[in-house]
Amino acid sequence: FGGHWAAVSGSIETQDVSPLATADREVGEETNLGELLGDYGHLLNSGLHIDIARDKSKGTFGGRMIRVYPFALTLPSEDIHLLSNIEMQGTEHDKMKFLTISDFLGMSDQCVPSLKRAFHHATSGRYLDLPQEIREWEEDRVNGAAYLARKAVDLAAAHTQSGELSEDELSIAQSISILRPSMVPIVNAMNEFDRRVKHEGYGQIERVKDELLKSLADEGNRCVELGYELVMNMYKSKASSTEFVIGTFSRSSTLKSILQRIIESSDDVSAKVRVVCSQSTPGDEGILMATDITGASCLPDEEFQQQVIDGKMDVVIVGADCVLSEGNGVVNKVGSKALASVCKQAGVPTISSADRWKLWSDIYCPPLEDIF
Repeated sequence: FGGHWAAVSGSIETQDVSPLATADREVGEETNLGELLGDYGHLLNSGLHIDIARDKSKGTFGGRMIRVYPFALTLPSEDIHLLSNIEMQGTEHDKMKFLTISDFLGMSDQCVPSLKRAFHHATSGRYLDLPQEIREWEEDRVNGAAYLARKAVDLAAAHTQSGELSEDELSIAQSISILRPSMVPIVNAMNEFDRRVKHEGYGQIERVKDELLKSLADEGNRCVELGYELVMNMYKSKASSTEFVIGTFSRSSTLKSILQRIIESSDDVSAKVRVVCSQSTPGDEGILMATDITGASCLPDEEFQQQVIDGKMDVVIVGADCVLSEGNGVVNKVGSKALASVCKQAGVPTISSADRWKLWSDIYCPPLEDIF
């Protein structure tokens, strides 16, 4: 791409364990920030990947699909000495300039493909002009991924407009997906929404919306059924006990349905079901979860974990916002891993409840928000 403006970039090499490692290495190779800052990895923020398909007739990428993992490196704007001493290194670039964000987004100079879109991904849509109700949805840190995915479909249907987009423009659905990239059902639902609208036409938006909402609900109900059966089998095996205690963490509409159904089904068996919610700091979603479920109580996180250690929990069930590929684990609210470790040491079964919309197809973990 001679004569095109670009960002620091490169390919994932065999020694790179992740796209973050690649970004860290490339910044060190192409700039002198390593000399100026030492460690700068903590300043790199990742965004949702972009798949860029190119026309073979134009020669770009030879017609291949290129997956780009964008990062933004945020430097302290008040450090004039630092900014004035940044230099390019190596032979990949022959010119460098600093731009304000508004000037960059408005520039008409020739850039490498989807450079501005990559910027929006790397900054999680912070500089996009979006409707207020989408921004309000983005700020919801209380509800789980299944609920937010359904709301995302409604918002995409309400605000999608017909028309061709340039390679740097994002559809409403794409914009929504980069706002909450850790919540994989949102990303998957928005990708499917765009795919179907492009294939079936803008006149079919309402039908696409209704069918997507039905699919999200059907998969959610299937997950509830499986979770219910699994926990009820554990419950029935302890029918001779006076109490069966289920612990849970964070807040999830799927978990609420599973637990409420177990409580309602337990009347015919002697053991009483009791649900205990961990407070789930930061955010305290467990307090709200306890109000959602009949007769549930809430404990501070440390006290909850102590009850697990003391053998006062029969099972702990949590949600998930993402199921990683190749059995590499799940992504959930921060604190879930520590809780699972405590449960493992105490011999308490831990269940993660997730439907198929939460399956992540990429080999690398999605970008993680601070709450994960």
